[in-house]
Amino acid sequence: MNKQVGIVIQARMGSTRLPGKVLMEFCSKPMLGFLIDLLYMYNLGLDIIVATSINSKDDKIKEYCEKNNIQCYRGNEENVFNRFCGVAKEYRFDHIIRLTGDNPLPFYSVIDLSLKKHLKFNPDLTSTREFFHDQSIKRYIPKGLSVDVINCNSLLKIDESNLNNFEREHVVPPFFKQNYNIKIIKDFNVLNKNLTVDTFDDFKIVSKYASELIDNGKLLNILGYQS
Repeated sequence: MNKQVGIVIQARMGSTRLPGKVLMEFCSKPMLGFLIDLLYMYNLGLDIIVATSINSKDDKIKEYCEKNNIQCYRGNEENVFNRFCGVAKEYRFDHIIRLTGDNPLPFYSVIDLSLKKHLKFNPDLTSTREFFHDQSIKRYIPKGLSVDVINCNSLLKIDESNLNNFEREHVVPPFFKQNYNIKIIKDFNVLNKNLTVDTFDDFKIVSKYASELIDNGKLLNILGYQS
């Protein structure tokens, strides 16, 4: 691959609805570890960086990454935009595939198509969803499967002082929509199932679903990966 592409997983312990969820045991592993192992099984050949915060609560994420030889970057807890800019600079990425630690079952087919479209058309941002200035989000695949591919050159050109708190928190803000070239991907062949983990009920449902797929030998197949 000519361009330097990295997968960046934003993760923190301080969730309001389910604190510590990214390290809760998910199919016999911390959920963050399950996600990273799944990405390695996809054989994407890309660096994986965990982007967490400098808050002391996130020391556990840093410690987990160090123990398991996972690259970890720490930055501002609330300003995720600034955190991603820091990752882009430190690792000299041309493009970043943005994932989150509370979405443990990203589809290979969605990541693969999003990246291929991004590299082919070279927009500032490729995404499976749209952000609007009223802070609403229109999703074209179920929650939990979203993928954003960000052109780091475009990201680093944004004047952070022009962003509001919502935009700083969500990395790919309405600011992108207004000022940059965006490619929205709408046509995916994926199951219509919410696979994000926001609450403990979500955690039980998604972990049970993943366990069933693993027990039946269907995990990678259902997630669109063919070896």
